[in-house]
Amino acid sequence: MKTKLLSLIISLFACSLLVAQEQPIQKVDVNGVYLIPDKMPEYPGGVPAMMKFLSSNVKYPVEAQKAGTQGRVILSFIVNKDGSISNVEVIRSVSKELDAEAVRVVQSMPKWKPAMSGGKAVRFEKTLPITFKYTPQETVLTFEEYLKNLEEERVMLEKGEKMNLEDMARRVNAFKEQLGDDATLRKMLLEKSQSIKGQIDSTVKAQTKVLKLKKNDVKELTKIYEDEIDAKIKLIESLGTDQFISYFVESELEMRKIEMDKMLKIKDLLKDRFKLYFENYILQQ
Repeated sequence: MKTKLLSLIISLFACSLLVAQEQPIQKVDVNGVYLIPDKMPEYPGGVPAMMKFLSSNVKYPVEAQKAGTQGRVILSFIVNKDGSISNVEVIRSVSKELDAEAVRVVQSMPKWKPAMSGGKAVRFEKTLPITFKYTPQETVLTFEEYLKNLEEERVMLEKGEKMNLEDMARRVNAFKEQLGDDATLRKMLLEKSQSIKGQIDSTVKAQTKVLKLKKNDVKELTKIYEDEIDAKIKLIESLGTDQFISYFVESELEMRKIEMDKMLKIKDLLKDRFKLYFENYILQQ
């Protein structure tokens, strides 16, 4: 009896294998969408280009920002034979606002390279997650606040308040951990200063139109920039090579005075146009 039962089980198992082998793998669903194409669809330029498109075009909804709403919306959509996008649907929702923005962006995508099967373009369904992460923006510094801060720093620098020994030691150690040694930092600072000096003419040229500079203004602004860099290079070179990092940290006050001198001269030169300088250059740093 056991032998007959075992034979029956083996026979049934064998039959099920034969049936499975006879049934073809379904490649297309009832809507004509391919499930297993020979080649998957591709965004033009690949994944990096698609990520760049998303980062440039996703707009965080204002209502979602106010509510601090964030999360990942998952969408499905069809890449048609001609590469166009259709049937965009939310399969994992976060909120009405974020869902709508995710759908909008996907619908605005350029045409994809379609999926291929048997050498022909076919329809294919894709899924795509779009993550919304809310980071509160920092308060933008106003021109009036900047002028106030500038004056406060000028007064502080005139008093000559030096960094305390504990903070100085912390800064020295931080520089050493990042750069390794005195020679590396000294070389880097000198090379950076020379590089900035070499770009002064192009910098002033770019600022001339925005700031409506006259010929004498251009000459004076160029000199202000050159004087600042020359003073910094001179200070760096004066610190020598031995224990350069320690001396450089100790000279931070002098560096800030050089930068302050430059800014005050620019302010005096531009007068009412200094606000334009603030809006177009200082805020962008």
